[in-house]
Amino acid sequence: EEREEREEREERECEAMTEAQFQQAVNSLQRAVNSVQDALENKLLRKVQKDTFLCSAKCCDTTSTRQDLQQCLSACAQPLMETEQRVKVQFEEFQLRHQRCIQRCQDVAVENLTPSSSERDRERAGEKLRKCAIECCTSYEKQIPQLQKNIMNS
Repeated sequence: EEREEREEREERECEAMTEAQFQQAVNSLQRAVNSVQDALENKLLRKVQKDTFLCSAKCCDTTSTRQDLQQCLSACAQPLMETEQRVKVQFEEFQLRHQRCIQRCQDVAVENLTPSSSERDRERAGEKLRKCAIECCTSYEKQIPQLQKNIMNS
């Protein structure tokens, strides 16, 4: 009985450790994404924003009708809107790929569970899910430099 209690305690400690590692992996991935977003803001978007504002200011000096002004302003804003859209799409695709990785983890973790599975089997499935999800986070964090390059070069 003492051995059983020790094994259960060790399992709970392992589960808690895995949960903490999972949170750490998620936080690390989020920090890396935030860092790339900041870098893109500084290296890419601000330049395009500045160009948009300068172009818009020229429109105020060079157009004579309201319609011409509106057309000029729209033309100035177009590159910024396109750039922002490209960045948004790249991040959305990255997020969808990461979500699919996590979904595969969930599928693998529960594929052998049945309504009559023991609590211990359910805990093992949860641990398997967390370990797999950590691998997803780690793998996708490694892809972030390439994501940044792709966005900068698109």
